[in-house]
Parts: sequence; C-alpha cells; structure tokens
Amino acid sequence: MRYALVSDLHANIQAWNAVFQDILNIGVDQIVSLGDIVGYGPDPMRVIESCYANVHHFVMGNHDAAACGKMPLKRFSTDSRQIINWTSRQLDDAAIDFLSEQPFV
Repeated sequence: MRYALVSDLHANIQAWNAVFQDILNIGVDQIVSLGDIVGYGPDPMRVIESCYANVHHFVMGNHDAAACGKMPLKRFSTDSRQIINWTSRQLDDAAIDFLSEQPFV
C-alpha cells in the first residue's frame, strides 16, 4: 500500500490542487492529512470539501482546532488570531463538525 502524507495546506486551494494532481499521477492508495488544512489561506471551505472527498485519514492541526473552537486563541499571535477568526466565519456547520471530529495529537 502506498500512502501520501500531506500537511499544512492552510486553506491554499492552488497548492492543494497541485499536490493532489501529483498524488494522482504517482498512483497513491491512500492520502493522510497530518493537520492544518485551514488557516492563513483564502479558501478554507474549498480545501475542506476537496480533502473530505479525497483524503482517507485526518489528524487535527492546531489551526484546525482553533478554527472549530477546540483550542484557545490565546495560544496564537495577534495576527494569527485575526486569521483564525476570519476562517471560522467562512466555515459552515458541516465543516466545523468535520474539523471537530478529527483526532488531535
């Protein structure tokens, strides 16, 4: 079995699409996300939707945890807090539930 490990997508749909295309070209059996699929980038919903459809296993990153309310914002810089608050407002209930259900290691 061939695995692809991805992490720190940070809501960057262009980067995710490029990596995902490479994964498809290589012929990987399963994709594992090591966290932080949201945060910083402008497309949290699009990245979540694509990852939900294509990634097999997830671990919650600190930005994922903060965006869904599972980690206090005081652990982040002022700039990061603003981004996390913006990200949280972009997420619908299903996206928040999806992030919340992932294991945090």
